[in-house]
Amino acid sequence: MIVLSHNKREHTLRCLESVRRFHYRPREVICIDNGSTDGSAAAIAAGFPEALLVREPRNLGAAGGRNVGIRVAGERFAYRYLLFLDDDAVADPRLPGELVAALRSDPAAALATPKAFRAVPPDVLASAGGMRVRLGRGSITDLGAGERDRGQYDRIGTVESCAGFAVLARREAIERCGGFDEGYNPYGWEEVEWSLRLRRAGYTIRYAPAAVCWHAGGTPGRGGRVPAYERGKAANYLRLMRRYATPAEWLGFLGVAPFRAARLATTRVREGDWRIVLEHARGALAGLRRRGRDGG
Repeated sequence: MIVLSHNKREHTLRCLESVRRFHYRPREVICIDNGSTDGSAAAIAAGFPEALLVREPRNLGAAGGRNVGIRVAGERFAYRYLLFLDDDAVADPRLPGELVAALRSDPAAALATPKAFRAVPPDVLASAGGMRVRLGRGSITDLGAGERDRGQYDRIGTVESCAGFAVLARREAIERCGGFDEGYNPYGWEEVEWSLRLRRAGYTIRYAPAAVCWHAGGTPGRGGRVPAYERGKAANYLRLMRRYATPAEWLGFLGVAPFRAARLATTRVREGDWRIVLEHARGALAGLRRRGRDGG
């Protein structure tokens, strides 16, 4: 499994402590420290000597760091499944076993995604079945985000996109379709692009509600908004559109985008998040400038 770490020392240590309690065996743990400057790498080395620690001198972004983990896993271990955990996720001991069972139950499945709760309060959902992708509506949403868990998302099934902070991948699918697209660095919808690419290749994505984790996160439904993440999401949404949207979805998007942008800007300003409005605008401009240069 791969734990991606960047400047969240205490979060990372809690994540790795939860990994220690996993029931699933055998397992190997790779921790990619993505250019942390807060002492994360030294704390990981001291507290979790059983983990293979890879110290990157700079932040390679979410996609870049995870791809380093994929490469190291392929070079060092004969794995069949690869679990990705972000540093701000804490996993239930049964999580890997339940995700592996989900992939074994469906030979066409490339990814398995869990039920995730917010770190605070811990009974409120962050994601229950990955994400719903509606490119033509300008919308990618975490299923169930912000809802109290009443068992309404306890049905096993096929979903549209994984959630990147906790996802199990089949090695065969990684080798056939590749890892994360580093054009989405530093972060923002890289897991959605991966999901869409795998689905285009004929794979499915399974939701395993018995696999549970908690995610501190940086988006509504997961935690407070992070300006850089919001900027990346705006830029990378346009990249997703260029690669995956149909002509009909483009027409729909162009029709609703101005109204969605105005409504979101009004809401954020009322909440006092004027900086988020600025970051969304900067991200959209960056996404338009990348057209024709990134191959998206």
